[in-house]
Amino acid sequence: MAISIQARVVNFILRKTGIYKKLFSGGPKFPAILAKARATPLPQPKDKWRAKLTIKQSQFNGHDIWHFAPKNGQASANILFWHGGGYVYSAADAHLDFMAHMADKYGWNITAPLYPLSPEFTAEHIQKWAVDFYIDYLAKLDGAPFIMGGDSAGGGMTATIAQHARGNALGMANALILICPWLKLSPDYAEQQIIEPRDAILSIRGIDDAAKLYAAHWEVDDPRVSPIFGDWSGLPPILCFGGGDDILVTNARALHEKLPNIEYIELAQMIHDWPIFIFPESRKAQAKIAQFASQNIKAA
Repeated sequence: MAISIQARVVNFILRKTGIYKKLFSGGPKFPAILAKARATPLPQPKDKWRAKLTIKQSQFNGHDIWHFAPKNGQASANILFWHGGGYVYSAADAHLDFMAHMADKYGWNITAPLYPLSPEFTAEHIQKWAVDFYIDYLAKLDGAPFIMGGDSAGGGMTATIAQHARGNALGMANALILICPWLKLSPDYAEQQIIEPRDAILSIRGIDDAAKLYAAHWEVDDPRVSPIFGDWSGLPPILCFGGGDDILVTNARALHEKLPNIEYIELAQMIHDWPIFIFPESRKAQAKIAQFASQNIKAA
């Protein structure tokens, strides 16, 4: 099945410019690239979204939290969303646009933590912060149903938090949404070598370097940082996406192989994180995400 012209154009532009690939190039220049990113002001929601939505920012233990909600206060679902960025980059414009679009079109009440990042913080610190925030989020919901999801590293964080919540008798999300998730830190699937030349966003060296910064003194295959190796029993329903031109599709496929009954959608020739973009395939994926969320909220 041929992909849309819009998807092909985005893929071409990303390949040609290398905008994202440079961020995930790894190697000797990686520390300087990260330092430059830290010195750059974080993106803000566009004015058009501020006109349509109630957008607020709060703080939790020293880190910002974004909140997107319908202006009328009538939310169709509570969503806890963990952004991607290899655990080394904060939320990008694409994340903010995606969340704002979902809040606007589907009436979502979205909470999106800008969690601590590596190399300033290790996985041990980041996950403690994330669990503390999760517990606080549950308390504020006061038993209301919610969906938890994330893209890329945020998909990995979603899985990690869900496994921790189940193992420690914390409240659980009604469903999980994993968008091109990073579930195994070490990029050692044989297929990743084959896919890498087609990947317009990620590189094997880049995610390997980011993985080591994040894991720090933990092994990269520790289930706490590579949840593919964790216990997936007793978790809520899962919707997972993968893209054929994404080296992390290997992670999504591994999860589908482990849990064949999850809802899994993979499209050939799709770039990393394709469901959060704006081309036709993305919009169809977003409609599916909204339907999945609604279905599991109603089932609560």
